[in-house]
Amino acid sequence: MWQSFKPFFEWNDKMFIGRAIADTIWAFPVIETIHILALTMMFGAIVIIDLRMMGLGLKKQPVAVLAKNLEPYMTWGMVTMLATGYLLFTSEAMKCFVNDGFKFKMAVLFPAIVFQFTLFRWVTHKDEDKRPLLLGWLVALLSLTLWFGVGIGGRAIGFV
Repeated sequence: MWQSFKPFFEWNDKMFIGRAIADTIWAFPVIETIHILALTMMFGAIVIIDLRMMGLGLKKQPVAVLAKNLEPYMTWGMVTMLATGYLLFTSEAMKCFVNDGFKFKMAVLFPAIVFQFTLFRWVTHKDEDKRPLLLGWLVALLSLTLWFGVGIGGRAIGFV
């Protein structure tokens, strides 16, 4: 199945922007720094909400209010992370094509994004008295697992 994506990787590998990034010393590290800062902003907001749903902090703050207040950080962090991630990808697309760390990251990233904008959002915007405690725990654990998986996959790209 992965082989069917090869033309997409080849096309991205030849893009002007990717070549421009790959041909400079400074572009990749600058973009990667922004990418990691965006990931940190998004993940930090998610962790705060997850820990609150698990009853491990900010107990006086309702989850729905906390989620509403942190949603811009999650959203803009994700948008920035995806944009910079694509720029990084275009600069080394064929390297990514054979990289198991990249494959793992992509396999976890898609479900993490879908989860974030569906079940996670639905649960965090519900009143706590209408949400079973176990559901909050399960959603928080799945959220942490998915986003840690994305981070581990991203870190593995450089080592695999």
